[in-house]
Amino acid sequence: MNVISKERQDEKPESAIPAQDFRQAANDICEKALNDAKEKLHPLLRNTELHQLRQRKEFIQAFKLALEKCIAQKLASWQPNVQAVFRFDESWMETRDKSWDGSIHLLVKVPRLSNAIKMIGKRLDQSLTRCLQQLGWSRFLKYQSILEIQQVTPNELRHGVSYGAMFCAVYSVPVKIWSPKKTR
Repeated sequence: MNVISKERQDEKPESAIPAQDFRQAANDICEKALNDAKEKLHPLLRNTELHQLRQRKEFIQAFKLALEKCIAQKLASWQPNVQAVFRFDESWMETRDKSWDGSIHLLVKVPRLSNAIKMIGKRLDQSLTRCLQQLGWSRFLKYQSILEIQQVTPNELRHGVSYGAMFCAVYSVPVKIWSPKKTR
């Protein structure tokens, strides 16, 4: 009984996170992702205007990865039961031609499925969508939703069922982008 109580204490219901925190988190995520992506560029390109950088594939790829990592870190800070976060491409073509439609697909490894993570994902998606649309990039303007968060349990991974089956995929296997730091 004590273990169940502990698990439920670790899971913050999304209602415990005020709406302004989602807006602030989305703004922080976008700003950090933009800065991280600029840091990956050649030093002479770092001060280039954002409207010009969005035309460069290396910037867009760095921005997408930074966005995924920032979202994963924020989600894990809100939900301590998150064991790892993976990114995945929705389709094989997305992997093959390296074009990005502006959507983010994350797979969150948790001990058990959580309604709180589902609700946090929806609220964060709303705030992120608004924030990213303010950039004025066409890839974000055409969508009502940008962030998709799915959950996978160790049991699903072990048996290769549900989202755990994705780890057996041939073309687009999920890639780990966050896991807790090991402390000694």
